[in-house]
Amino acid sequence: MGIFDFFKQEEPKESINLDDEVAKIVAIYETYPEFPVMSTDRNVDDWLKMIAIGTAKIVPKENMIRNADGLLPGEVLLLDWLTEKDSTTAVFPDFFELEFGIDPITNTDRLLFADYLDILNDASVINYWSLFQLNEVLKENGLIQCDTKEQAIQLLKKEFTTDYIINMVDPGIYILMDKGQAIVEKYADFIHDYLDTPPK
Repeated sequence: MGIFDFFKQEEPKESINLDDEVAKIVAIYETYPEFPVMSTDRNVDDWLKMIAIGTAKIVPKENMIRNADGLLPGEVLLLDWLTEKDSTTAVFPDFFELEFGIDPITNTDRLLFADYLDILNDASVINYWSLFQLNEVLKENGLIQCDTKEQAIQLLKKEFTTDYIINMVDPGIYILMDKGQAIVEKYADFIHDYLDTPPK
């Protein structure tokens, strides 16, 4: 059974037979073109019980079918979700694994390697920062806070050297490369329907 071997844990006191639940899920997932991932820190017993009583669901088959561009639906969502986030982020929403069957950390690396994403780590990162972030830097350095993002960026550039700004933004943020931007635009309806965000 491979990925599911570790499902078999001590039999719970409840009447739910975890072995039966595992067998059902394996039988379903074996019909999928790809197996959904299962992180080692998931509480498998709890997850199986929730599936058995209907409070949780397995990954839908359509979420494990690659689109015409060779990407899984979860990878398409991941591209949009990562945009302009800190490149050291290690906290991802559970839905990437539980609903879309992907490991967001591994898949982020794949998207970087395949030139869908890049990491911007030069002084231009401050152009992506919010006014709040910019004002926090100004405040920490004893400078006045600004009313607009444009004013804050101008003040930072006036008061700090490019090297100092680069040190502040290290290690950078994720940005879409042309390939990634084309995917986000092509699947905009799917992305924004799921994430409930307005199109950019």
